[in-house]
Amino acid sequence: VIECRPSLSAMVPTAAAVFGLTCQWNKGAMNISWTPQSSSDYYEVQLAVNATAEPFVVHSTAGANVVVDSLLPSREYYVTMRTHAASTPSLGPGTWGQPAGRVVCESGADVVPKKRKLARADTTLLEVMRQSEFTYDVDYLMNHDSGTIEADAAFASMGASHPDRPSPFNITFYNATFTLYCVEMLKVDVPDTFSTGGNSSYSDYMSCNDNHNATDPLCICDNWIDRILSKVNPDGNCHDSFGHNCTYLTGMKDCTCTCSQENMDNSNKYIGMMPVYMDPEDEYCYGQWFSHPKPTECDDDEEVGAARADGSVCTWKRHREARIVKGWQVLQSGFNTSASKTITPALAKQNADAFYKSFALAPMQPWGCEDTVSVLV
Repeated sequence: VIECRPSLSAMVPTAAAVFGLTCQWNKGAMNISWTPQSSSDYYEVQLAVNATAEPFVVHSTAGANVVVDSLLPSREYYVTMRTHAASTPSLGPGTWGQPAGRVVCESGADVVPKKRKLARADTTLLEVMRQSEFTYDVDYLMNHDSGTIEADAAFASMGASHPDRPSPFNITFYNATFTLYCVEMLKVDVPDTFSTGGNSSYSDYMSCNDNHNATDPLCICDNWIDRILSKVNPDGNCHDSFGHNCTYLTGMKDCTCTCSQENMDNSNKYIGMMPVYMDPEDEYCYGQWFSHPKPTECDDDEEVGAARADGSVCTWKRHREARIVKGWQVLQSGFNTSASKTITPALAKQNADAFYKSFALAPMQPWGCEDTVSVLV
C-alpha cells in the first residue's frame, strides 16, 4: 500500500487523517479506499494537479473505494474526498460536507489503456454535460437537466457576456462548474411523445430544479420557455393565471404548462429529451437537452434494466468517473463572450470547442463514452 502523503500546503486535516484514505497502485490503476462514515451514504473522490487547483475529475460511489483506471504514468495526483449526508433528498447543494485536506498519491509506470464499459444490446451510452446550479460544486444528474456539449455551450453563451455577474442560477459563469458524464440508459420505445422531435428512444423532456429548493430538486411538465426552444407550440397547454395562452411577457413568470398523466409517467421512468433551437425561427438544431428522473436512477449495485422489489425498473446509470472544468478555464480555452441574446451556429461551435479543449487538458487518459474515444483527445 502506498500511504498517501499529506499536501505540504494543506491547512485543514487531510483525507488520510479524517477518513482513513489510502491509495494503492495495482495493475495500472489507483485503488483509493477509506473508512465508511456512519453519517454518510455516498462519497465523492476528487483529483487535482496540486494542493490548491480545482479538481478535474470526480469518482462517486456508495461504497468505500474507487478504482481510478484513467491516470497517466508516474504522476502525482492530489486527492481528497467529501461525504454525503445520509438520507438527504438529492446529491445537490446542502447535502455534502466540506472536502478534507488533500493528500498526494502517485501513479506507477505500468499504466494500461483504460477499459471502457460498452453498452449492452439493450442499452446505449450517452455523453452529457451539466452546469451546476445554485452551487459551485458538482450537483449530479438526479432530477436535473443536462445536454450535449454544443447545446449547453449555446445556452451558456447567452449569459456569459458578463462572466463575473451572477446568473439566475445564483452563480457566475467565471466560477461555474461544468461536469461531463457518461450515462448508460435502457433502450426503450416511448409512444406519443411531444417534445422529442419524434425520437421514441426518449420520454418527453421535463423542466427540473425550478422549485426554489436546490437541495430537493423536482421535475415538472416541460415549461413554456423549454417548449419555445424546442419548437413545440405551447398554445393550448400553457396558460397564465387568467387562463390565457402564455406569451413572451408571461411565459417566464406567470405560466403553467400541463402534460398528460401518461406522458408524465413515462418522463418519470425514462430519460427525457428535447432538441434545442436557440431561435424559434431558425432551422439549426444545436443538440439536445435531457432530463434525468430521480426514481429510476440505478444504484451502484444495480445493472441498467434491473427490476426492483416494488415492481419498478432502474433505467439509467451514471458512470462513476466524471470530468470537471470551471468557467474561467473555458474562457482561457477560447470561449467567446461577445454574445448576449444572439446565438449563431458558428458561435456555438466555437464555444463548444472551448469546452472540448478544456476537458481534454485534464492529466488523464482520453475521455471515452459511447463505444469509442470521443473527440476529447
